[in-house]
Amino acid sequence: MNIPDHGATRRAALKAMAWGAAAGLSGAAGAQTAAKWVPAGPVKMTVPYAAGGGTDVLARLVSSQVGNALGQPIVIENRPGVNGILGTNLVYGAHPDGQTLLFAAADFISIAPHVYRNAVKFDPARFAPVALIAKMGFVLASRADNSAKDLQEVIARARAKEVTYAHWGPGSTSQMAMELLRSKAPGFRALPVPYGGAAPVLNAVMAGDVEYGFVPTPLAMASQSKLKLYAIASPQRFAGIKDVPTLAEKGYAVDADTWFGVLAPPKTPAAVVEALRAQLVAAAADPRVGARMAEMGYTATNITPENFGAFIQAEYARWGSVVRAANIQSVD
Repeated sequence: MNIPDHGATRRAALKAMAWGAAAGLSGAAGAQTAAKWVPAGPVKMTVPYAAGGGTDVLARLVSSQVGNALGQPIVIENRPGVNGILGTNLVYGAHPDGQTLLFAAADFISIAPHVYRNAVKFDPARFAPVALIAKMGFVLASRADNSAKDLQEVIARARAKEVTYAHWGPGSTSQMAMELLRSKAPGFRALPVPYGGAAPVLNAVMAGDVEYGFVPTPLAMASQSKLKLYAIASPQRFAGIKDVPTLAEKGYAVDADTWFGVLAPPKTPAAVVEALRAQLVAAAADPRVGARMAEMGYTATNITPENFGAFIQAEYARWGSVVRAANIQSVD
């Protein structure tokens, strides 16, 4: 398997970001127009995962701040199904009036269109990008009593004999992280075992039903006494588990961070997007919200809102190359 170097993709993304997102929604005139828009009633924020999960909690944290500022509540509507695709399809076809939004994640915007070709009824590039909110990493973990003392020993064992690892479905970021590691460690053999979500993956790893799994940072932090944490698949260490090295530090340059943000249906007016964007950015920049994100295992982003559209396109291209190189397919 030969997953290509994404340096060119990232350079292209930076170039795109330099001239701003294609939507061209910034500027003083746009801000003055945006200030005139207020929602006519409650705003529905669709979270295409079940209630109570990390994405849902993050969406509620940010939405509560924004709803207060807009003068109308933001109502979270959970629409799980097909790895987030069901709810995303619904928002894509919604009326573009600012009353229906999507709390988006890389799993179903950047990756799923490459894997679930029949189920996906949306074009990621046509959504109106509102704001990038946060990123989250994944930690290579095993049962606490695993005798492999460090990452190098894990890799040596996987080269000598195939190991098992858990993920939550074809094309999930948990699987993508392992595929990236395998591409950087030739000879690494790992048998994927699918589960129904991040929590079942965590339970399978803790119970020893599988040997390894890339566990989301929030779950790794909450359960670290029951896990052995080998490395995080992020560019930098995470403060909440600062003793866990990055894969890059160990010689495997893997960036499997996922992202979370807010999208609006295609053709949502610029004034509406700007009004929502201003409040979402302000909420994410609130030190209290940032501190709570860190406690939960997320990192507030510092990408400028105007560049969110270019970022989405770059992530779509990046993960598409991983899917193709690993030949990940799903019957949908």
